[in-house]
Amino acid sequence: MGLMMHLNNLKLNSIKTRVTLFTLALFIVSIWLLALNASSKLQNDMAQQIGEQQLSSTALLAREINDDLQERIITLENLSEKIARIGLNKPIVAQLFLEDRFVIRRDYNAGAFITDINGNVIATVPDTIQRHGQNYRAVDSVDAVLKHGTSGISGIITDKALRQRMFYIAVPIRNSAGKVIGAFVGVTNLSTSSFLDKITNSHYGKSGYYLLEDQKSRLIITSTDRRRVLKQQLAKGKNALIDRHLEGFEESGISVNAYGVEVLASAKRIALANWVIVSALPTEEAFAPIKKMQYRIVFYAVLMTIIVGVLTWLLLRRELFPVFTTIKKLSMLSESLKETELVSVKSNGEIGELITAFNTLLQKLKQRENALTESEFRWKFAIEGAGDGLWDWDIKSNKVFYSKKWKQQLGYAEDEIGDSLEEWEKRIHPEDKASTFAAVKNHFEGLTASYATEHRLLCKDGSYKWILTRGLIVSVDADGKPLRAIGTHTDITERQQMMEIIRHQALFDTLTQLPNRRLFEDHLTQAMAASKRYNNYGALMFIDLDNFKPLNDSHGHEMGDILLKEVAIRLKSCVRETDTVARVGGDEFVVALSQLYVDKETSKQQALMLAEKIRTALAKPYLMDKMDATGASVKIEHHCTASIGLTLFKGEKSSMSDVLRHADLAMYEAKSAGRNQVQYYDSTK
Repeated sequence: MGLMMHLNNLKLNSIKTRVTLFTLALFIVSIWLLALNASSKLQNDMAQQIGEQQLSSTALLAREINDDLQERIITLENLSEKIARIGLNKPIVAQLFLEDRFVIRRDYNAGAFITDINGNVIATVPDTIQRHGQNYRAVDSVDAVLKHGTSGISGIITDKALRQRMFYIAVPIRNSAGKVIGAFVGVTNLSTSSFLDKITNSHYGKSGYYLLEDQKSRLIITSTDRRRVLKQQLAKGKNALIDRHLEGFEESGISVNAYGVEVLASAKRIALANWVIVSALPTEEAFAPIKKMQYRIVFYAVLMTIIVGVLTWLLLRRELFPVFTTIKKLSMLSESLKETELVSVKSNGEIGELITAFNTLLQKLKQRENALTESEFRWKFAIEGAGDGLWDWDIKSNKVFYSKKWKQQLGYAEDEIGDSLEEWEKRIHPEDKASTFAAVKNHFEGLTASYATEHRLLCKDGSYKWILTRGLIVSVDADGKPLRAIGTHTDITERQQMMEIIRHQALFDTLTQLPNRRLFEDHLTQAMAASKRYNNYGALMFIDLDNFKPLNDSHGHEMGDILLKEVAIRLKSCVRETDTVARVGGDEFVVALSQLYVDKETSKQQALMLAEKIRTALAKPYLMDKMDATGASVKIEHHCTASIGLTLFKGEKSSMSDVLRHADLAMYEAKSAGRNQVQYYDSTK
């Protein structure tokens, strides 16, 4: 009998049942969300920490391989100078020279060879590999050397003689005049033992592995897992993380490998060869330490759910007993009165006071609603009249009213845009989404008095407009959570364009479009800070044009301006995208090189090599068109060289003014020494 009574009390319309179930549900959701969040957060933190450590170790291996490649290039370049002195017209002497070089056998398991300017092999080692007479012009690195004189590393290619996968490191052979007369090429056979075996023999954890991949061909050059050596990586589009790694993104992430195993993978580029080194560790091994912790969290979550459910039911049963007694009395009272009389005030007691207060509240709310409606009408009228777009966001339903003017600003008719929040979100420029959503979040959390942000919105014709959005929360619920927000859209595209023009004019040279002195000094400051952070050298070149003034005197400043523009183009073509080229005077330019090497001598040689490349490029004749007195176009050829001063810097050992002064002194030494040359200033002397 008692059991039946308790079961009858478990009605869904019973406040005790509903509160109990709601409280229990809320607790269950909360504790499980807490448990799952803690478990997820633990795993995410572990993944981030392991990913950072893994990326760091991968970077060390990538740097080691990059240094090995750089060392081999430098060795070949040194040998190529000796070959040039021998000459390519003496193949037998060149052959003996190769056979006598131990360093070739040490560094290249497939030997090396020398080609003439047409790519034909004239000398090769070892003599067991029949390369004599073959043409290697089709190899990209060899072709680049013969065409442009640039050292480099080829892609992965099947060798003509051995019919096996190889890569070729090629450097130019130049005569005494600096002209390329041939190529010196070192060959590494990927099918036999090589310096890349340090990857094959490396192990990461118990079941982790390393992969060395070619970005262009997606070929796995070598791997800890020998089954995958010289195999193709998954096709593009099948694995997003692999695609990002091969596109050059240096990051860690979780993905599924070719064997269907979930792994934590990190990648680092080897820029010198367009390779990527990837380290991967199965997540089962990576996250093994937190599995037991997750099981414990689940166990205690289940236990607490049961305990709290029982205690909540017992507590509510005891505490709500007076409430149920009152409900029974009110039910008995309502049976003796008409329905309309339930809202009238018949008592001066608590119930009467409650009804009176409720009726008063309704009247005030109605008055406020009417006043708000009138105020809103006047406000909308004023906003639309000012040419601004209007939006009204019902946060609970995520529905937004967009005014006619709001839609017109983006080129849409009134019926072409719906009433969802997504209509606005999907049109925000990808680069502006984070800052825009952050501004909304800050206002919703009460951190700002109003919401205001400038961002770009996509128009119907595919262009973007700059919009100033301002808004304000106008309604909240009992807990202070936002219910409604309204605001305006103002088209500020013309203002932004004008600001961009002003900014560009303030930071860039109007003639050459290169950074001016102000922007250059900012870039140099950043380069010096990066040098300190990464403990490597940077370099600064001060370039002054020789024989520039005679061009202005003979043909006018218009021809001088044309030459300065061409100088800017040649300078930019000689340096990396990460380097800075700027114009700081009439015919004065500067070049800042960042992130060279930790070793000073290596950094110096690299900087001198680039400075010489710049000097050679600027010394080439300048061909310009000029209109004569009759209006006919006349070709003008002008020869203009450059005196270049070079200095190194590292960290903050020297101030920016010292670095500029050192480069300037070196430039004047170049002028004094006869011009058209590079002089180096050693700041340590």
